[in-house]
Amino acid sequence: MPYVRRNKEGRVTHLLDSPSDDNNEWLELEHDDVVAFLQQSANAKALKNTLHTSDAEMARVLEDVIDILMEKQVFVFTELPEAVQDKLNRRKKLRHDVNALSNLIEDDEGIL
Repeated sequence: MPYVRRNKEGRVTHLLDSPSDDNNEWLELEHDDVVAFLQQSANAKALKNTLHTSDAEMARVLEDVIDILMEKQVFVFTELPEAVQDKLNRRKKLRHDVNALSNLIEDDEGIL
C-alpha cells in the first residue's frame, strides 16, 4: 500500500490504493515521505477545526459587541443592512429557542 503522487517539488500530494497513471510511485507505509504527508494532513484538519471553533466564538463576540453598541446608542439596529438585521434576528431567536429548551430540560430533572 500506498501508491503516491508527487508535485513538482517532489512532495507527496496524494495517497492511492492502486496506480492511476504512470506518474504514481509505490512506497512503504513507513516511508518518511508518506509519514510526512499523513502528519501534514492531520495537522491541516486540526487547524481547520480550530479555525471553525474560533469562527463560532468570534460570531458570538461580534453579536455581543453589536448589542453593547446599540445599548450605548452608538447606532440603532435599523441602520444595519437588512441582510445583517435578518441574520442577527435569526441567531437571537435561535439562541432564545435553545435556551428555552435547555430550561425545560433542566426543570424536568427535578420531577422524577
